[in-house]
Amino acid sequence: MEKEIKEAVYSKHKRYFSTVWIVPITALLIGVVLIVKNISDRGPTIEIVFKSATGISEDKSVVKYKDIAVGKVKKVRFDEELKSVIVTVELNKEMKPYLSEKTKFWIVHARLTTNSVEGLDTLFSGAYIGMDPRKGSKSVSRFKGLENPPVVLDEVSGKRFILEAGDRSSLQPGSPIYYKKINAGSVISYHLSPDAQKVLIDIFIKAPYDKLVRESSRFWNTSGIDATINADGVNIRTESMTSILSGGLAFDNLQNFKKGKLAKEYRHFVLFKNKKEASKITYGRELFFWVYFKHSIRGLKQGSPVEFRGIKIGEVVDFFLVGNSDIGDFELPVLIKIEPERFTIIGKRGEENEVNVQVFKKLIDKGFRAQLQSGNLLTGEMFINLEFFENVPPVKVEKKNGLYVMPTVPATIETLKSDIQTLLNRLSRIPFEEIGENLKESMEIIKNKTLPRIDRAIDSGNRLLERSGDSLTIFRKETLPGLNKILGETERAIQETRRNYLEHNSPTNRELIKMLDDISRMSRSIKELTDYLQRHPESIIRGR
Repeated sequence: MEKEIKEAVYSKHKRYFSTVWIVPITALLIGVVLIVKNISDRGPTIEIVFKSATGISEDKSVVKYKDIAVGKVKKVRFDEELKSVIVTVELNKEMKPYLSEKTKFWIVHARLTTNSVEGLDTLFSGAYIGMDPRKGSKSVSRFKGLENPPVVLDEVSGKRFILEAGDRSSLQPGSPIYYKKINAGSVISYHLSPDAQKVLIDIFIKAPYDKLVRESSRFWNTSGIDATINADGVNIRTESMTSILSGGLAFDNLQNFKKGKLAKEYRHFVLFKNKKEASKITYGRELFFWVYFKHSIRGLKQGSPVEFRGIKIGEVVDFFLVGNSDIGDFELPVLIKIEPERFTIIGKRGEENEVNVQVFKKLIDKGFRAQLQSGNLLTGEMFINLEFFENVPPVKVEKKNGLYVMPTVPATIETLKSDIQTLLNRLSRIPFEEIGENLKESMEIIKNKTLPRIDRAIDSGNRLLERSGDSLTIFRKETLPGLNKILGETERAIQETRRNYLEHNSPTNRELIKMLDDISRMSRSIKELTDYLQRHPESIIRGR
């Protein structure tokens, strides 16, 4: 029986979306949105390399800028050589444009500085990483952390300059810089120059004081205490207690110099040792001379003044101790410089930077000499005084090692010492013991021989006067010869004493005359010194 195969009938019905799928689809969409939002809200991840990460903890320590958290520490690990610590930080997305080669990071701890107390809040919240965000030419994701917080942040306006110094002194990053005792900036850092001959100090002058830095401005060191002793007493100068403890600098536009143009940023300035050195006017013309001294120059130093009639006209450049094997002695050549621009010469001739030989010879012939004098009796400082002296032996103009030699005269104290020594030598040569012995012998002769004979003669005379008649004849024959003999011996003793001790050409008289001359010369020197001290008592401290 044949089965019938029914034809499939296609029925067209309308299908509807099942509500069952709404929940999973919605959850999926929310998940996608959250993932996209999380990815879009996530900030950049960077690595910071520190030498040590004291106080920094994973998922706890934060990164702050202006005391606002802008990131969080995610991981702390060592590098491959265990020499550094790598801190992985996730920052807020708004920090991404400021991650450049100029951006700086450092760890903030509580620390006490000479200016303030920093990071005091870390005592309660723990250490955190400080950030100084800066825009730059390229984006960076790995940074080298600073050991100390930066002295100047990017937000502070001002200018940076470079100071050239012979050494660092007691300066350190953060040391203050003053303008008329007002804190106008600070030291940023220091490093050696390329030739290692100078120390370059990077400083920052904040606004508005940066407008006061001119091309003619002078910078000087105010570290420690600058004390001087003079006739007015002890003078102590310092900018502040901070500069005593941590060092400091100062600058000013001094009246000795013309007001220059506004200094450009990163201009180099010379750093002077103190304000006195900074105030010195530099001269372009210099004349150099040799000065030879025979006595000690203790108290003389480089920079000691060279004066003429109380006015400084130069200074000591250097001095040496040179042995001379030919004469078996030592020489003390002192190199001095005279700055002709300090004074005016009328009718000058010749080259301005060379010594006029004719003028120099004329000065030497008139007694122009150099003398070492005391500048301060308390400190023992010495200076070289140029003056015209009378009754000095003539000298010839001499030139050694390409420079003219300035002739000298002994110092006043050395002359006085020489006169006293000469007097003592003269006194030591007088034969006081021999004179005493001779006088003693003469007195013994008079006592033992002369006086008894005189007594006997007087007795004889008395007896003769008592006799009558031929007393005069007996006196003439017996007494007069004895008296004549006694008087002759007395005269001979007197003549011998006179010849040995009282005559003009006697050795003793010559020595006594020389001694009296020395005493007279010494008394004149002492009188001149006492007269000067009476007129200028302050010279006991300041010197002549």
